[in-house]
Amino acid sequence: MKRKNTDKPDGRCATCPRWDRWHIRIPKPEDQQKLIELYRRSGAKTKSDYLRGRLLNEPFKVITEDKSSEPYHRELNSIIALMRRIGILYNEAVKTLNSYHTVATAQRMIRKLEVYSEALIRLQIQAIQLTEAFENRAKK
Repeated sequence: MKRKNTDKPDGRCATCPRWDRWHIRIPKPEDQQKLIELYRRSGAKTKSDYLRGRLLNEPFKVITEDKSSEPYHRELNSIIALMRRIGILYNEAVKTLNSYHTVATAQRMIRKLEVYSEALIRLQIQAIQLTEAFENRAKK
């Protein structure tokens, strides 16, 4: 089937309308904010999936955030970010150790690897303690 030329941006022409394209406007900013908030809480992957589910009365889940766990998540995210940074430095040190074969460079890189390993262990212990404290607080 040959495709017809069209001037419309969504691919429609006068003789072949496309019914699978829907465009809506939500003019009130309050309604826009309400819809955005509902979309965020729905857990849908895309806005299109969310609206399709609402229009067709399909079930969807609602994700609620616990404000009391926010400091725990913030602290845990910062620990994970530090672990990623140290992991990158660790990988760079290993690459340097594998590419340069002088004794002084090797000793320097091994010392760096020891420091990075200790820092990673400290961060892991800190994350475990933080999680245990959060779980104990949640049980009470």
